Amino acid sequence: MSNILSFEFEELPLVIANGIPAALINGCAEIKYGRYADWCVDSVSIEGYQSLTPEERAAGKKPWVYVAAPEEIAALIEQRLEGEWSGKINDAVNEQLASDREDAAEMRADMRRDEMMGM
Repeated sequence: MSNILSFEFEELPLVIANGIPAALINGCAEIKYGRYADWCVDSVSIEGYQSLTPEERAAGKKPWVYVAAPEEIAALIEQRLEGEWSGKINDAVNEQLASDREDAAEMRADMRRDEMMGM
C-alpha cells in the first residue's frame, strides 16, 4: 500500500452506549490504500480550536485547526473507522481508485500523443 488519501470525518462518535452515539468528534484520518481497495488507517488528527486576535480573524486566519490525536483517542477513532464507519472508508477508497485509474489513463493517452507527435 503506497497510496494515501485524507478522509475527513464529522460527528464520529467515540462512544456508542445503548445505541446512543456520544462524544462526537471531527477530524481527519490519513488512509493508506492499495490497488485492490485494501486499506488501513495511517494516522489520525482531530479538530482543535485556537484563539485568534481580531487582526488575525480579519486577515482570514481560521480558528479551527487539526492537531495530532493522542494515542488513546486515535485508537478509539481507528476502531470506529474500521468498524461501523468502514463502509464510508471503502466508498472513499473506491472513489479514489477510480480517480487514480482515470488519471493514469489520461497520462498514458498524453504520453502516446506526445510520442506520435515526436516530442
